Amino acid sequence: MFGGGITNTGTEIGETGSVNFEQKLTAVNDYYHQQTERYNVNFNYKYENEKGTILNVDADYGSFKKRNSNLQSKIYTDRQETILSQNLYRSFNGIDIGLNAFKLDYTTGLFKGVLEAGAKYSGISSDNSARFFHVLQATDSLDDRRSNIFEFSEHIVSSYLNYKKPVGKWTLQGGIRLENTSSTGSLFFKTVNTDSTQQIKRKYLDIFPSFSISLKAATDHNFSFSYSRRIDRPAYQDLNPFIYLLDELSFWQGNPFLQPQYSNRLVLQYVYKSSTILGIGYTHTDRYSARITDTIQTIKIVMIPRNLGTQKNISFTLTQNFAPFKWWDITFNGTLYRLHNKIAFDQFRDLELKQMAGRMNLQQRFKLPHSLTAEVSGYFNSRRLSNANEISRAITQVDVGLQKIFLKGKCILRVAVSDIYKGGQFKSIQDYEGLYLTNYGYYESRLLKINFTYKFAESSVKGPRNRSSALENESNRIK
Repeated sequence: MFGGGITNTGTEIGETGSVNFEQKLTAVNDYYHQQTERYNVNFNYKYENEKGTILNVDADYGSFKKRNSNLQSKIYTDRQETILSQNLYRSFNGIDIGLNAFKLDYTTGLFKGVLEAGAKYSGISSDNSARFFHVLQATDSLDDRRSNIFEFSEHIVSSYLNYKKPVGKWTLQGGIRLENTSSTGSLFFKTVNTDSTQQIKRKYLDIFPSFSISLKAATDHNFSFSYSRRIDRPAYQDLNPFIYLLDELSFWQGNPFLQPQYSNRLVLQYVYKSSTILGIGYTHTDRYSARITDTIQTIKIVMIPRNLGTQKNISFTLTQNFAPFKWWDITFNGTLYRLHNKIAFDQFRDLELKQMAGRMNLQQRFKLPHSLTAEVSGYFNSRRLSNANEISRAITQVDVGLQKIFLKGKCILRVAVSDIYKGGQFKSIQDYEGLYLTNYGYYESRLLKINFTYKFAESSVKGPRNRSSALENESNRIK
């Protein structure tokens, strides 16, 4: 990916409660060079015999590189737009992430059930550099206070065992996974023209049990109950402590002390004829992590990820498929949920937030003459609690598409328009002691998409089998 981008922000500065501001800060970030490269290589071997024994081996390597150059101007003006002062900065940032993994999975029959076992190793190394300059008339001057190098390495060794067996109308499943993690983060910086290093090392062992019970009560009625414990590790960039300025009063920053969050989840589900699915879920998350906006040095704000406390989530879900006519298919997905965040920004600011919210999606598919198919889908997300303490307004979105199949099924032409009326514009409010913040934004969700597919092979030829690579979890931690 190549290209540039520009952000323009304005900040009015004045006394709290005053209608008129005293100064205004205008900041323009010109990302005149941006480049992202991402590569993944996978080797897979699968052995399977007639007895149902399967051996699957995956070896993966991935590479992620990102570069950006930013020219940033900051201008302070009074109410008459007279320039009081102005500064010009230049920054160069680089990220290099290397990933490798090896995974072994084994499946066999045992006592009229299925036994699954496996092991995995994954390792990543991340090199990050940030150089910050004051742009002067004669030359650029390096700012050592904001220029740093951060290196991060992580190694995870895991193994799992899972057993599944039918017993009459019941199906029982139980499993356990062990993970041993070790990581090192090293920050290289200067203090008073002296080279300094700060290291953060971690090593921990986790156990993740899971089980499920399902009952086929009748031909069209199925019930299931499941429990699982999982871990969500931080994105690699969130561990990077560098400061990225939006302007002189607000900035983004990573957190090398960020820890994984752990969730325990219970799900009760009922399925009728594979067309109706009802579910009740409960999730309790410890070390709940989110990106928050906080004050610093009285007049500045920082956006930083932190472990804040606990989150409880109880949800009710419904999925319904039905066809009023042969040419009309409808799929409805709806979720009603309640969040309870019990968090603390520091020892003086405890927050307990509770919010009921809902979201739904309605997708309609119409079979038209001349091998045409039309789709209309709508999405609604109610007023809700987002991240740790943001209250976001409701949003809606409508997408439409048309598909044509020709040349005896070898060619498929699809045209689609997403978010046709720009309903994806978001707005949120944060209000707590010392800060009142309103956010508004809109991303490129209204798009015209044209896709053409031609099948060179006959339909009887098998495509690649669906499977997960050994680096799937690690790749998802790259932003």
